Amino acid sequence: MGGIGTIKALVRRGLGVSSRSNNGFNLDFSDTVVSEEALRVAREIRGERPPTLIIHGVMQRSGTVYTGQLLRLHPNLHAYPNKIWEVPFLQLTKDILHTQNHFFQIYIHNTDKIGNKDFLPLFGASFIAYLYSFVPAGKRMLLKVPDVQYLKYFFSMFPYETPLLLLRDGRDLVTSTINTWPQKRFEDVCRSWADSANMLLAFQKQYPEENYNYLTVKYEDIVSDPDSFITTACERYSLDRTMYPYGKIKDLPVVGSSTIGKEGKEVVWKGVNKPKDFNPVGQWGNWSSRQKRVFKDIAGKALVETAYCADFNW
Repeated sequence: MGGIGTIKALVRRGLGVSSRSNNGFNLDFSDTVVSEEALRVAREIRGERPPTLIIHGVMQRSGTVYTGQLLRLHPNLHAYPNKIWEVPFLQLTKDILHTQNHFFQIYIHNTDKIGNKDFLPLFGASFIAYLYSFVPAGKRMLLKVPDVQYLKYFFSMFPYETPLLLLRDGRDLVTSTINTWPQKRFEDVCRSWADSANMLLAFQKQYPEENYNYLTVKYEDIVSDPDSFITTACERYSLDRTMYPYGKIKDLPVVGSSTIGKEGKEVVWKGVNKPKDFNPVGQWGNWSSRQKRVFKDIAGKALVETAYCADFNW
């Protein structure tokens, strides 16, 4: 038994798989490298299709639905193939790495034949190729997921796709989350936003936008000036902005709001007409002094670092 245990320990050490690296918000990017051979094969698997545009909301209630509504109006984008509305594939990172670890455990001599993280791009490319089978020729695929768990592995899993990172003021996001799921604890949601915001910030630092050709945008900026957002997104993602139907933006319905169009206490995931006074920004304004104190203690630093406030004096 000791020999088997030693072999398993060696396999785990070689893979860099540990309880810490399996944390969806672990900010150590040193274990994300895949081999050149895996990258080459991943490109062959996915084919010469355009880079998929994948919206990653900082967490649920961050505005991915509205952002997707805006982008999908572009005639060159094909959104949510086969009606797959969310694609949390990146969250399978831990499971894929466990699968690779188990593969090596079954036959230890394979450990030096395949790169430690090579299952990631191979699985990711296969999934992208599968989804592209539902996309008309010449169109670029648009996907979304309201989560940034394992975001550090994005370019390991999807080396030929491009992210769009979506932030939202943590105070409004916590408010919207509690409105949607009252059973959630206020403190837990604050902690989730802080973890998610820190992951997004770490990703930006590791993979600067200008070098990797993606955008980080704030939901509040999209709401206040959707035309400017679309123009900037078209430029960054090589979409012809002259083809975009800007006139249709004002007619987009509100989908999945935590404040309007609800049936009883349930959020309704169908479009409702936007009231003239609808404003999803600043909903935290009725917070108690205790709620403000709790959020500052847990997520105040992340709120400052994401430039939603200059200090704790709010």
